[in-house]
Amino acid sequence: MDLRPELDEPLPTDFPLQFSLYTPKQNSSEPWWHEFGSEELNRLQTVGLMDSPDLHIAWARMRQSKAAAEKIGADRVPDLSLAATGATLRSRDSFGQEQTFDDFFLGLNSSWEVDLWGRVQAADESALITAQAAEEDAYATALSLSSQIADAWVELLNRRQQEQQLAEQLTINQRLLELIEMRFMMSRASALDVYQQGQTVKAIEGGLITVRAQAQLFLHQLALLTGKAATNELELKQRSYPETGMIPATGLPADLLAARPDIRAAGLRLQSSTWSVAAARADRLPKLQLDASFNYSSQILNNLLDTWILRLAASLTGPIFDGGRKKAEVKRTLAVVDERIAEYRKVVLTAIREAEDALVREQEFRHTIDNIDQQIVLTENGYREATWRYLNGLSDFLPVLREQINLITLKLDRIRAGSDLLKSRIALHKALGGSWLNTLTPPPGQKP
Repeated sequence: MDLRPELDEPLPTDFPLQFSLYTPKQNSSEPWWHEFGSEELNRLQTVGLMDSPDLHIAWARMRQSKAAAEKIGADRVPDLSLAATGATLRSRDSFGQEQTFDDFFLGLNSSWEVDLWGRVQAADESALITAQAAEEDAYATALSLSSQIADAWVELLNRRQQEQQLAEQLTINQRLLELIEMRFMMSRASALDVYQQGQTVKAIEGGLITVRAQAQLFLHQLALLTGKAATNELELKQRSYPETGMIPATGLPADLLAARPDIRAAGLRLQSSTWSVAAARADRLPKLQLDASFNYSSQILNNLLDTWILRLAASLTGPIFDGGRKKAEVKRTLAVVDERIAEYRKVVLTAIREAEDALVREQEFRHTIDNIDQQIVLTENGYREATWRYLNGLSDFLPVLREQINLITLKLDRIRAGSDLLKSRIALHKALGGSWLNTLTPPPGQKP
């Protein structure tokens, strides 16, 4: 008897046939970060997927869930328990004589519920599927961890490039400050020119302080993500961004149902909830319990003879009045099914949105980088022209200062845009999931 509820179609009715930037799917079990061709990133990912505390927590929860399923599944077979006692007894007979004798008792007891309506099977199926969902949660944690490691690594490269750019700008502007001070001593520049250039130099020095501190913070984050206590264990030296190739094959939105572990986990929890409803419905029906026991005692019937007793019994029980408790449990489990359907739909819709957002952002950042590169060329030309005019007494210092600030800002924006492009690619890989997760196994000591 199948007491599970009938489900409506849990997927959105307007499920898209393809992404806005569709490319054919190319099945590959290669981890996505290999695309960047960085040995440093590869090493970070390997260490993180082995030693991350977050992933160890996820694997431990998976083991807990599987053990809980084994415990519930044990109800499908009869249990058997043993009881044994021993004692030395003393008594007096009618003549006042003291008697001493040993007594022992041995008993075997067994019970088993005949699963008339499938309640025990439904509870077992629900627990098994919940354990599978916990395993998918571990894979989802691994997918999220890989993107967090890559994001933090890209941010570290970002800060290191900003530090290098600001250091170069500081050298240039310190030389210009010296030149202006010489011109001031020759009465060819005003004190205001000196003050303004001094402010620019100090602003760059302040920026250096900030980006160096931020770089250290991202090192701390990478140490935590990879399960390290000290940042010097990471041995991170890279400064340049890795190259990003063409947009990877996205496949179809429907591919996400199998490629994303969080979607698989949500679908499994939906299945588990339907079995919970079946168990709750069957719990309202009568139960047939079989019991058996075998007892042996050396001192039954006043120690006149050794005795063994075998008992077989069957009991049929059913609820008559429970105040609506079992009926309320059925209602609760049905509401859980509705919740799981909504959660499944939300996870699917979120996955589609994440993939579409990443595709749009990548396009946007590529156009942004092209635009910034063109602005930098124009600003460098303007800066050279403004500096030449100022040094030759054809204009005041304000155009030079303006072009200085613009150039510094644009070059920092170019670094940030490069970081944003890489992070959008990372987000796309996370949104698409991937078959590389199927090769992931718990580290030694974490396997169930």
